[in-house]
Amino acid sequence: MSDEPATGGAAGGDGTVEAAAPAAEAPPGSRLPRLPRPSRRWWLALLAIGVVALGVRVGYTLGWKQVDSIAGDAYYYHRGANLLADGHGFVHPYAWDKGISIPGADHPPGYILVLAVPSLVGLDTILAHQLVGSLLGTGTVLVLGLAGRRIAGDRAGLIAAGVGALYPALWLNDASLMSESLALLCGTLVILAAYNAWDRPSGRWFAVVGLAIGAATLARAEAFMLVGLLAVPLALWAPGLAGARARLGRFALATGAALLVVAPWVVANLIRFEEPATLSTQMGPTLEAANCDDTFFGHRIGSWSLDCSSEFGDRDRSVLDRLARDNALDYVDEHRDRLPAVLTARLLRTFNLAHVSDQVNFDWFAEARPIASSRAAVGSFWVIGLAAIAGTVVLRRRGIPSFPLWSAVLNVAVTVVVFYGSTRFRAPAEPAFVLLAAVAADALVRRLRHEEAPATAPLAAEPVPAG
Repeated sequence: MSDEPATGGAAGGDGTVEAAAPAAEAPPGSRLPRLPRPSRRWWLALLAIGVVALGVRVGYTLGWKQVDSIAGDAYYYHRGANLLADGHGFVHPYAWDKGISIPGADHPPGYILVLAVPSLVGLDTILAHQLVGSLLGTGTVLVLGLAGRRIAGDRAGLIAAGVGALYPALWLNDASLMSESLALLCGTLVILAAYNAWDRPSGRWFAVVGLAIGAATLARAEAFMLVGLLAVPLALWAPGLAGARARLGRFALATGAALLVVAPWVVANLIRFEEPATLSTQMGPTLEAANCDDTFFGHRIGSWSLDCSSEFGDRDRSVLDRLARDNALDYVDEHRDRLPAVLTARLLRTFNLAHVSDQVNFDWFAEARPIASSRAAVGSFWVIGLAAIAGTVVLRRRGIPSFPLWSAVLNVAVTVVVFYGSTRFRAPAEPAFVLLAAVAADALVRRLRHEEAPATAPLAAEPVPAG
């Protein structure tokens, strides 16, 4: 994947020919920075940052997060991966431990599949799976470097990777045995693919965007909303596409690729369960835990509470999903007057704008996040969030789109409004904040050193049919 601009006609991945237009005729800033191939020195710097990132994550795991027992979703993923590796398929771990074999789809299968790989070779302990999270987190840091470079140049890429290596809100996820580690990696790949598709809007790159969205969906189901939040504006606004037919075709490619990735899981669920089930059977229980007196009133407003969950026994999880969803919707219908306050609290909790101390304490209680580390994550997020706003302004002045980044933030906002506020739910938006902050930091360095903004590549002419 070369980032060098084409100097003549270039064949697109969909069989079109892209003819380079003279730079003088190109709309200013309509393309990303003109970059040569990364130098050996840049790659070595990125790898060095990756080593630091891995050290931070392994150190946190061994020093503060190494445990002998786990519960909740972490146990579901860990035990589910070992059962899958043992040949039992996607069964529900908690029911299995009671001697009951029922299908399990409380969460999409991506993280379980990743953890099952080391389990196949005997690395099936809690610690082994935590260290897999450290590897995933390190991968996220490396992709942050590539994405930052693609958006704003070499230095911005290294800044993004450096921030990602040390930012507590990223590495706190990697030892928790939660799917956020995989969601972060896949979400960052979506961003990188989106900027490549903007710069070179070939069918191939739009298909890669769809594949990345599909992979992110198998990590966290709500990522499928990126088809609408990211793929639609990308197809509508990407320069160099000829007319509505070409744009609709690119969107269809992205959507089709995403569906291709998730289809096997969805079809399997439609067959395995009594009630219709697609990506997961956890929507109902999640809604029920988030819509009750505990979360509509008092200091837990906007959060969740296990005390609100009904006990339906070890029946088919799709049936439980429907019953719990009905209970939650009935409660919401009876307390509509509380919705404005509750929905606002969910957003404020997630983005550390209110209920901060309560959320830090809750993260310790629910996910065993060390209090000091969580507070450091809050302070870091405030700094990075402010820098991200500045980074958005910088990109706008350069004519570079920021919607591929903000689509991840909007995806999180929609998710927490529908479900509940949680620091952990903000994870898929963290790469976007880091990249925008890196753009701002790089722009500040350029200003202090009196450097010009990176030159942009000329805009390609509209594609014409090959031949």
